[in-house]
Amino acid sequence: MSVLAEDRLSAPVVSLTNVEVALGGRPVLRKVNWTWRWGESVLVIGPSGSGKSTLAMLAAGLLPGIVEAELSGLVERDARLSRPGAVGYVFQDPDSQFCQLRIGEEIAFGLENQSIPGERMERVVGEVLERTLAADPNLEHARLSGGNKQKLALACALAMNPEILILDEPTANLDPASTAAVFQQIGELLDQGRTLLVIEHKFQLLADRIPWVLLVDTDGTVRRFGPTQMVLQEEQDWLIASGLVDLSDRPQSKAVGAVGYDKLSRLEGVSVRYPRQQQAALSDVSLMVRGGEMVALVGPNGAGKSTLLKVLGGLMRPQSGTVTRASDQVGFGFQNPEHQFIFERVGDELANRRIEGPIPQDVRDRLQYFHLEGRAGQSPYALSQGQKRRLSVAVMTSGSPDLLCLDEPTFGQDARTRRALMDVLQAHQARGAAVVISTHDLELVSRYATRVVALAGGRIIFDGTPEALRKRTDVMRAARLMADGENGSLKSTDVMPSPNAVRGTRSLVGRVNPAWKLLAVFLAVGLTAFAHHLGQAIPLAAIPIILLVFFSGLTLKQSLGRLAPFVLFFTLYVWTLTAYARPVPHTPTVHILWYTLSWSGFLDGIVLGFRMLAAVAFGLVFVSTVDIVELIKSATRQFRIPPRFSYGTLAGLHFFPVFQEEWSKLRLARRVRGRDAERSLARVVTYALPILADAVRLSERVAIAMEARGFVGQAATSPRHRSYYRPAPSRWQDGVFNLILLAAAALALWH
Repeated sequence: MSVLAEDRLSAPVVSLTNVEVALGGRPVLRKVNWTWRWGESVLVIGPSGSGKSTLAMLAAGLLPGIVEAELSGLVERDARLSRPGAVGYVFQDPDSQFCQLRIGEEIAFGLENQSIPGERMERVVGEVLERTLAADPNLEHARLSGGNKQKLALACALAMNPEILILDEPTANLDPASTAAVFQQIGELLDQGRTLLVIEHKFQLLADRIPWVLLVDTDGTVRRFGPTQMVLQEEQDWLIASGLVDLSDRPQSKAVGAVGYDKLSRLEGVSVRYPRQQQAALSDVSLMVRGGEMVALVGPNGAGKSTLLKVLGGLMRPQSGTVTRASDQVGFGFQNPEHQFIFERVGDELANRRIEGPIPQDVRDRLQYFHLEGRAGQSPYALSQGQKRRLSVAVMTSGSPDLLCLDEPTFGQDARTRRALMDVLQAHQARGAAVVISTHDLELVSRYATRVVALAGGRIIFDGTPEALRKRTDVMRAARLMADGENGSLKSTDVMPSPNAVRGTRSLVGRVNPAWKLLAVFLAVGLTAFAHHLGQAIPLAAIPIILLVFFSGLTLKQSLGRLAPFVLFFTLYVWTLTAYARPVPHTPTVHILWYTLSWSGFLDGIVLGFRMLAAVAFGLVFVSTVDIVELIKSATRQFRIPPRFSYGTLAGLHFFPVFQEEWSKLRLARRVRGRDAERSLARVVTYALPILADAVRLSERVAIAMEARGFVGQAATSPRHRSYYRPAPSRWQDGVFNLILLAAAALALWH
């Protein structure tokens, strides 16, 4: 290594001596000797799948531990890295690092682990949001686009003001303007003398700013560490041979389909709106795609590119407009490559069937072409992000589809693997297929696309050649394909305004501490079991109904609407006891058909019905006036529930809509590959295992991300050793409310 000793006099952050790491029995890093020092900013470069992310997790202290790995050699880390929040880490996949429900809470999670006081925490969250998303902190992050989720992940790391910051492909899903803003922000961190580790395939854009570079070879060894400009110059041949630099003199001419320009897919006046979103994902979009074209969809994160691809490919029906397709032979590549996989081995994925015996030659050839040699027996979920992307493209380009729709097909690729993927797509284009891709890579658009469609706000704002687009600076700015003069701000116009929070939380009952309110409601519901006659049951039911109608923040119509379904149960209770209960001696009865209706059964049914209404209404008052996040955090504080359990519950809650979405995407992926089960029962059996496996994988990733954000030690085990973002305070008014509620319920039973 050509590093002068006097250039590196600061103390080590992390020191690795003869370190080797194996994941799942497969060697990933070999004989690594490297020292990272305080104040050093390091650019990590290496081919896709070379172990860069594994090295980053090792430096962060996440491996071994929560990440199961076989480790040998000596790993030394500065003691300062052991405190919560000392390491800021941005993972490749933003979805795998979120554990809260809303943007503000997500950013605040790392601050809570550091016991930052509430007022300061509120200020930090606001400042970070202003610099990044410029969005309402109450917005649910599940509603963000993939790129905006990545911005949120970066915001979460920056908010903690960590000792070291590790960025693993921080711009992978970002549009060019946002990418430039992130790089500018990295530059500001460099100017502050921060200790950074940045993994980035777009390394040439950072090479002039980041002073140190670490080269990781294909076999997981450290090839070189030293001053960036010197190392890159001396290692130019290796960079080219490894596919990290593309010096191809490929002409800029575009492939043209041999079959001609047949009309394969046509959209007219198409509009799509997702549930709970105020702005349409697509609005009055008309577009025609012809055979032999390669169409690039560009635009800001959240502009509607992925939705347009799904409509073009027949995976989504618009709410309005018409879609006409001349062929059903469609290949579709999802933005998340894991949605593509339906088998447990890479070889089976490429063969689209379970392989019994030796790997067929055609599968071995495709493994080699897509740089997946030696992975045939491995789970596709165990691959690196770049390898997963290549596998998903390999799967969907097999066969002869007439229309290929691919969402970010070159994400996470180095120059060589990107070229290999695009060569495959050009081959399909040349035989007359239409290829439609979404991308943020303008160089790729310029080199390969015959046509570019720019979207913003769910509308098409440009449709023409790449050359014509470059002349339209107004479109380039609107589509966030160039900086807009905001000095690197990550402000984004595509973040939806926040929906109203739980309306009842602002009401009189809603302001009661949710943990104590839960206890009071639980006791009140228990008291309903002691109502034995109408004089007790009716007033007991009246208490929560009055609270629901007048003090929960709901309108009369909303309150009655929530009670309405239980009126049917009330009727059933009354009828069941009237018709089937044993009559009390000497009470009137009426015989109708084969029923003996008794007055005593009728009275018992009404009492039971009002008891049910009382219990239900108490529950409705609670769920209508409580925010689930505030409830869980309040219960943690008031009832001393271990944060590991309560915050784990919160992390699990945000999985439920994800699993519903996963079910839908699994069905779409299987349908595209001709593997969808025809019967509902078979579908349940078929999908249950991959969804369960996905749940396990996702929970493992989230656990890793939570630990990376300081959720360790007492911050994870003791409610007293952490702070809380926007905590629901415990006040004397809570006690008064609970006493009045329970006293009123007890008084109703007094009669």
